[in-house]
Amino acid sequence: MSHRGRGFALIVTADDFGIGRQTSKGIIQAHLQGPVTATSMMVITGEHARGSVELLESAPNLDVGLHIVLTACGHRPLKAARTSGLLDRAGDFLSNGRLWLAALAGKLNKNAVAEEIAAQAQLFRALLGRAPTHVDAHHHAHQLPTIRSALVQVIAHGILPPITRTTIEPPGLLARVASVRSKRLAANSMGKRAGRAFAEQGIRSNDFFFGMLGAADLRREFPWRKYLENLPRRGVVEWVVHPGLADPTLAGRDEYRDGRVVELQALTGMAGRHFWEPLRGNVSRKSVLGQAGH
Repeated sequence: MSHRGRGFALIVTADDFGIGRQTSKGIIQAHLQGPVTATSMMVITGEHARGSVELLESAPNLDVGLHIVLTACGHRPLKAARTSGLLDRAGDFLSNGRLWLAALAGKLNKNAVAEEIAAQAQLFRALLGRAPTHVDAHHHAHQLPTIRSALVQVIAHGILPPITRTTIEPPGLLARVASVRSKRLAANSMGKRAGRAFAEQGIRSNDFFFGMLGAADLRREFPWRKYLENLPRRGVVEWVVHPGLADPTLAGRDEYRDGRVVELQALTGMAGRHFWEPLRGNVSRKSVLGQAGH
């Protein structure tokens, strides 16, 4: 039985559904055999996205949201042009680092960003025949300046649901868990600013977040052990994971490949169950954020 009380809920979200069919199959496995309760889908990946949709038939209880893509992933934007500030000279999305610089320097066009987000939302509906349960972004880019304002605009028009993610870590976790601390500090700072902006517009999100891993974590039996040992006793916490089967189609499109296989094995193996099974009574679907009080 979980030691957490009724005021604690854990949402386990697997990002990048649709980036590759084998990756998507691994996410379904992590849902059916592990703790995953939600996934966020990339829709601009062409045949990879289309080939992943049919896999959802075996997972009717899996919440599926939109994973907005505004950073380089080997695929072109649906609407954005060079004037949006999102693209490089070749017409491809900027790298994550370059997007951060462009956003912080105020070089993004809000209306153009909103058009791209809306186009991806519309493609989601066309592919799945329904609205997403939530919205977030590849590399958490939806929290960056201008992009978060564009997302608020799209949500205000009813194109996307008012449920998203913020990368705010539980109090004290940055001090107690050393993994990739510099990246987590940046994400935490960005998450706090975005959280305030979203809350002002009535957009609901998790209270806290964790899940970023480094190379040393992936060599451990259960990469998230220290995170789980230091969870708060109250609040809605989103644990973000990236499981997947070996997926050769990711070569040249995504650097995180072997780590996905390691994450899947950790989430579904017997050794991993020892760590997350005690929290099963607190594991919730993403829809918990739509309930009163969150």
